[in-house]
Amino acid sequence: MKKTRNTVLYTAVFCLILAGAPVLRAQDYKPVPVTVSRSTVSMDGKSYYAHIVLERQTIYGIAKAYDVTEEVLYIANPRLKEDGLKSGTVIYIPVDKEAVQPVSAPATATTMAVRETKQPQTERKTEKQAAAFPDKEGYLKHTVKWFEDLYDVAKQYGVTPQDVMEANGLKSSRISKRQILYIPILSDEEKARRAASSTATPPVVPVIDDPVIPDHGTDGTRTFDPIPLEQPVVAPVEKPDRKEEEEENVLDWLTGKGSVEMALILPFNAAGKVSETNMDFYSGVLLALRDLETEGVKTNLNVYDLQAGLPASFELEKNDFVLGPVTAADLSTVLERTEGRTTVISPLDQRAASHTQSHANFIQAPSSARNQYEDLAAWAAKGLGKADRIILVTEKVTGSTAPASGVREALLNEGISFQGVALGQGETRSLSSSLTSLLVKGGENRIIIASEKETFVADMVRNLGILRGRGYDIVMYAPSRVRTFDSVEPNAYHQCSLHISSSYFVDYADPRVKSFVRTYRALFKTEPSQFAFQGYDTARYFATLVSKYGSHWTKALSRETGKGLHTDFRFEAVPGGAFRNTAVRRIVYNTDYTTELDR
Repeated sequence: MKKTRNTVLYTAVFCLILAGAPVLRAQDYKPVPVTVSRSTVSMDGKSYYAHIVLERQTIYGIAKAYDVTEEVLYIANPRLKEDGLKSGTVIYIPVDKEAVQPVSAPATATTMAVRETKQPQTERKTEKQAAAFPDKEGYLKHTVKWFEDLYDVAKQYGVTPQDVMEANGLKSSRISKRQILYIPILSDEEKARRAASSTATPPVVPVIDDPVIPDHGTDGTRTFDPIPLEQPVVAPVEKPDRKEEEEENVLDWLTGKGSVEMALILPFNAAGKVSETNMDFYSGVLLALRDLETEGVKTNLNVYDLQAGLPASFELEKNDFVLGPVTAADLSTVLERTEGRTTVISPLDQRAASHTQSHANFIQAPSSARNQYEDLAAWAAKGLGKADRIILVTEKVTGSTAPASGVREALLNEGISFQGVALGQGETRSLSSSLTSLLVKGGENRIIIASEKETFVADMVRNLGILRGRGYDIVMYAPSRVRTFDSVEPNAYHQCSLHISSSYFVDYADPRVKSFVRTYRALFKTEPSQFAFQGYDTARYFATLVSKYGSHWTKALSRETGKGLHTDFRFEAVPGGAFRNTAVRRIVYNTDYTTELDR
């Protein structure tokens, strides 16, 4: 059985239960070979391989491949006996065969055990440690990770570095990767004594408690409950010289021996009706990590259900990055909890871009609406001939709408010459002279419809079609949201040669996209949604950066562009240390009724 390191982590637990595989006749059945997954997921303090079941794989075959008994699979996956083995389902195989336990419910405050007394067999300790400190009550075991020093380990368990040094017979504060440390469990009396001592004498090193989670809603309910942590004051300790260890870490990354530690936080609602969109995103993440591992990149994915509660700060800090949650409000809570000690990535919500102004550890992955407006203006001006004209069409409303003000500002900032016209609701039902008077016959009329109101856009598309029939050369530019309008036929967009600047677009003619779709269909028996594509692209891009640059990956963010299946990545630094994605895809609806990606 393949060995892997154990990670004690909080998580939300759930299974992907999708459509079942076709029924096969016994004489047609041929088992499919099982490839052992190298992706591990940590749940309730235990490490599991996340295995995606392929069609015609069997319980016996999977158990044999992972060197476990069939009973182990049934214990770890309680629904397996009831539902059977279904293609596309993710099942979990314990890394430590003797520590098998059911994976059936989301983690709660009562099931989140930080201090375990049992560790898997994959941990290694020196003969000296084994002789001096046999397994016994009163001590916990901790396997040192490459990014930890003595101070980190002590803080995690609420003891002092001196406590750890004495418990392990250490003469210096230097510790090494994969070293086993024994952590003393403090008695209640000792905790009280230290608390009293800390009250009498101001601490030299301040201890920052986990932030209080603000209430959400008027009924006093919370999105999730804070996890109280006991953090006694620790004495200051000189950090060890980690030059030698850092050099070893760099070597690990260069030789592909390092692993990517990432957290995924989404509101799965595993205890109730599971969110399909978030499960799609999660499925995309799993496929991205699977593909990376075939390329030699090791990954460890730690999954948290936002509805079940967040882990403590130090657990989040141990990840190379945290992907999610979705909304700007939930992201704010996670940013407060991490307090700048690990990178938090916004995966979906464009409105979360405001956090780049106040949090240095924040990355906005979706390109903002502002970027799209700026790109749309620049695109309309590209290759503009002397006889051509740019016309900005906006709604005649009180105040200004975001698209109207955004595109107008972008045109003005770039010094692009344009004509503007504002039309009321009645004026769009027929051709308005205020619009037709701005058109030219001898050149191209590039008309930017800066509106996201469906009725307004539908009327304008109909009018532009009439103008084309009268011999005007019309090219339409519009925000990406117009693609979702049901009242406008796609053919009408093609007739107007619609140009869209968007954060997202899937080119199904791309061989990479075709391969992804085939794999997704085979595994999950359904079509991948835009959320599945986004999960794949985001996880793959950031995990690749970490595998390439290690702990210094954010320093390379501005120069490492990425072209995904669904979105592109081109980050720029924001004053203060945060990053925002400025990459925008340009989509053209050609008059021959084809749609292509211009950039």
